[in-house]
Amino acid sequence: MLIGLVGKPSVGKSTFFKACTLSDVAIASYPFTTIKPNHGVGYVKIECIDKEFNVQCQPRTGYCTKHKRFVPVELMDVAGLVKGASEGRGLGNQFLDDLRQADAFIHIVDVSGETDAEGKEAKGYNPVYDVEMLENELDLWYTGILQKVWKGFARTIQNTKENFAKAVAKQFSGLKVNEEDVKRILLKSNYDAERPAEWTDIHLRNFCNELRHLTKPMIIAANKIDRPFSKENLERLKKAYPNIMIIPCSADSELALREANKAGLIEYMPGEAEFKLLKQLNEKQKQALDVIKKNRLKGKYSARLLSGSLRHNSIRLCLQAAYRHRKWLC
Repeated sequence: MLIGLVGKPSVGKSTFFKACTLSDVAIASYPFTTIKPNHGVGYVKIECIDKEFNVQCQPRTGYCTKHKRFVPVELMDVAGLVKGASEGRGLGNQFLDDLRQADAFIHIVDVSGETDAEGKEAKGYNPVYDVEMLENELDLWYTGILQKVWKGFARTIQNTKENFAKAVAKQFSGLKVNEEDVKRILLKSNYDAERPAEWTDIHLRNFCNELRHLTKPMIIAANKIDRPFSKENLERLKKAYPNIMIIPCSADSELALREANKAGLIEYMPGEAEFKLLKQLNEKQKQALDVIKKNRLKGKYSARLLSGSLRHNSIRLCLQAAYRHRKWLC
C-alpha cells in the first residue's frame, strides 16, 4: 500500500514523513523544499496475537516487539500543491503525476494558521481554505481526465451500448481505478449509465468527486497542534468538514522523540503515551522533552485511538486510519 502525503508548501509534510520513516530528507521553512517525491516506509501499530499463544512473533514483513506488531506501509512525500495545480501552476503537473499510484492520501494541514495559501509566513490564516483548495484541485484533476474526452466518449457509450463502467475505468487506469469502483458509484448515486450524453457538467463533476473519494480516500493530519491558535483552528476544520477524519498531531514532537530514542537518550515505542529516560540529559534536552510530554503526550489533543482511548500516537494514527480506510473499501 502506498500513502501519499499531500498539502500546500511549508506545512510540515517532510517533517511528518521523516517522523514516520526516519529517512534523511530535506526539511526547511521555505516553499517547495521537496521537488522530487521522497519514498520511505512507515509502520502501522496493531495488537499482535502472539501474547495469546505465549510465543514471540516473527513476522514475514515488519517487526513485532512487546506484543505490538508493526505493519509496513510505503509513504510518499510529494511537492507542495498550490491553487491552480490542476492547470500546471507551481509544480502542479509533477505533483499530480506523482500521486497517480497512491492508494490513499494524508492531507497535512498547518492548523496553527501561521502559513498562508502559498506556504509563506503569516498570522491568523484560516486552514479551512487549504482543505477547500486541495479538495477542489483534486476534483479538477479527476474531472479533467473525463471532461477532455467526454462529448465523444458519452455519445459513443450511449449509441453502442458499451459497458460504461469498463470504459470509465479504462480512462482512469493510470490512477488505479477499476471497473468495480465505477459500479459502486453508479449504484450509490443512481447515475444513468445508459444515457451519459444527457449528463450535465454538474453530474460529471459530482461523479468524479465521488469516484475520487472512493479510490483516493483521504484523512487530515492537523499538524502543529501545539502552537498558540491551533486548537481554535482545529474546531473550525471539524465544523467545516464533519465527514472527513481529522487527527491533531505534532510532527516536530514525534520526530524529536524518535531521534532521541535512536540516539539512546530515551526508550520510546512509536504510538505509546510515555517514554523512559535512559541517559543524563542536558538542560535544553530536558526542557524540550518536558514540553513534548505536557503538550503532546498528556494534553487534551494528545494521540488517540479511533475509539478515543489514549494509546496511539497521532502520527501513527494518521497512518493507521488511511491504511484501514483503503482496506475497508477494497
